[in-house]
Amino acid sequence: MARLIAEQRAKDAAKARIRERALRASATTDATLAGIVVDLAERAETVSVRTTAGRSLTGRVLAVARDAIALDAGADTTYVPLVAIAAVRTAAGRVEPSGSRPLPAVSLAALLADLAPERPTVRVAVAGDPTFWRGELRAVGADTLTLRLAGDPPTTAYVPLDQLSELTVLASG
Repeated sequence: MARLIAEQRAKDAAKARIRERALRASATTDATLAGIVVDLAERAETVSVRTTAGRSLTGRVLAVARDAIALDAGADTTYVPLVAIAAVRTAAGRVEPSGSRPLPAVSLAALLADLAPERPTVRVAVAGDPTFWRGELRAVGADTLTLRLAGDPPTTAYVPLDQLSELTVLASG
């Protein structure tokens, strides 16, 4: 009798492992990048984000929009559009995020528009330009941000959000 009970327990345990693997595989096949970074944000994990411009940013994911993430890199916060992310890396040995989440409702434009009234000093990377632009974030519209660039004399730049590679709010100003 004891042998039969032990065999049944072993069979039940094997079935449970198979079921768990199938559920994990199903969640992974439904994964989106936004869903994965939502999981990582909830875990407060430190990640390394490689951008399509070849830069590497390290920090915790503070916020996730339907089209971007906000990354806390210590004193500064960097906003990166999802289309500008080449890869996200996590520490080894962690449980993999499922990423099967619905997209957040907020957009990059909304996140940045909330910052604009404070007129923070920002560093901006624009697609196709290897240099950074530094200036004051003046306004954010539905698809464009307005920067007052440092210089003598200062100039104004209008950047289409779909050309933004990253925007860092500088704590030091």
